Amino acid sequence: MKIEKLLHKLQAFFDTDKHKKRQHIEELKKILLKLKKKERKITRSMQQADEDCLRKHYQTELEIIRVQRKKGIETLQQLKEHKKT
Repeated sequence: MKIEKLLHKLQAFFDTDKHKKRQHIEELKKILLKLKKKERKITRSMQQADEDCLRKHYQTELEIIRVQRKKGIETLQQLKEHKKT
């Protein structure tokens, strides 16, 4: 009987760990999608900008967003690889 309780607790622990990982992956996907939309919006704004100062500002924002997306995509790939194993 004690072994069954212990196994049940152990199973519940691993299930919550999987659930947390899945939830983390879903949240990361949502954030990446928002960053992609923001990147497109800034690109459009940069194309319409007349002033060089404003274009430089948009370019800086784009670089930051691209670095964030790149890091997020790498993290997502790592999480998916760990999920398979």
